[in-house]
Amino acid sequence: MTTLADLEGTARELFMALYRATEGNPEAQISMYTIGETIGLDRDASTAAAEDLMAQGIVEIRTLSGAIGLSHDGAGLMADEPGSDNSASPRLGTESPLNATQGEMVAQVLTVLKSELGESGLDYETLGEVIADIRTIEAQMTSPRPKTVIIRESLTSLRDAARAKRQTQWQQRLEDFLK
Repeated sequence: MTTLADLEGTARELFMALYRATEGNPEAQISMYTIGETIGLDRDASTAAAEDLMAQGIVEIRTLSGAIGLSHDGAGLMADEPGSDNSASPRLGTESPLNATQGEMVAQVLTVLKSELGESGLDYETLGEVIADIRTIEAQMTSPRPKTVIIRESLTSLRDAARAKRQTQWQQRLEDFLK
C-alpha cells in the first residue's frame, strides 16, 4: 500500500490539498483543476498529478468533467502517518494579517464552498448574501495584508446563513475552521 512518504512533488501537494479541501471525507469530491489552482498548477499539471494519484489507488475520478475524491485507501493514508492528528481541522486563527498558510487554508475553504454552491438549494436572497460574503473574502485576499477580522466576520456570516438554511455540512466545516 502507498504511504505518504511514497508521494513526491506535485502529486504529494495535490493529495494534501485534496485531503484538506475534502477534510479527509472519501464521499466528497472537487474538481482536480480547482484543487490544482490552489497550489499553482495549470490544467495539464493538475491532470498529470491526479492521474499519478489514481494509479496509486488513493484518488478516484468521480465525473467526466474532472471531479476527483479520495478513495478509502487515500482517506486512511493520513491516519496511518505517525504523529498525524487528523482530528484537528485547519483553523483560521486570530493573528492579523493572514500568513501564507492561513491564506491557503482560506482559499481552500472558499474553493470547496464555491464548488458546492450550485447544488446548495439556497433561495435567491440567501444566495446573494453568500456570494457577497465570498466576494468580500476574495477582495481581502488580494490585499498585501489581508485582515483576519474581516475574513472571520465574512466566514461567520457564511456559517450563520448555512445554519439558517440547514446546510449542516457547510455549517460544520465553517465552525471547525473558525474555532
